[in-house]
Amino acid sequence: MPAVQKGKLIKTIDVELGINWIGDKRKEGDKATPEGQYKITRKKKGKDTIYHKALLLNYPNELDKNRFAEAIKNGSLPKSSRIGGLIEIHGGGGRGAHWTDGCIAVADEEMDLIYDFASVNTPVAIVGSMTDLEGIKKSMQL
Repeated sequence: MPAVQKGKLIKTIDVELGINWIGDKRKEGDKATPEGQYKITRKKKGKDTIYHKALLLNYPNELDKNRFAEAIKNGSLPKSSRIGGLIEIHGGGGRGAHWTDGCIAVADEEMDLIYDFASVNTPVAIVGSMTDLEGIKKSMQL
């Protein structure tokens, strides 16, 4: 995850995503991390989170809601589907595997830096891999 200030890269941080990290979040329970433009809506620490610290994002935003409604309408998702929520950037990472239910996990030390750097309404862009699936497979020797 790159941290950018005034248009300049100031730090790159390793992250762990949802188990289904290739592909966009479509519905609650799919264990995918959403892609898009979000903002921090709440800073959490102490008893407010089960993690070291956390930054709640505004998922689902209006674009997510519209995309979800269209998927229900066109039948690509069952009508019983729910959109989900509670997507955070949170501590507890550093495991070396994608394990979250759709959040972005970072090591606690990195979370301290992000937490201090960010404020409510800080924009967050979540972008899928910059490498295509074949390149990922090749790098993992799959």
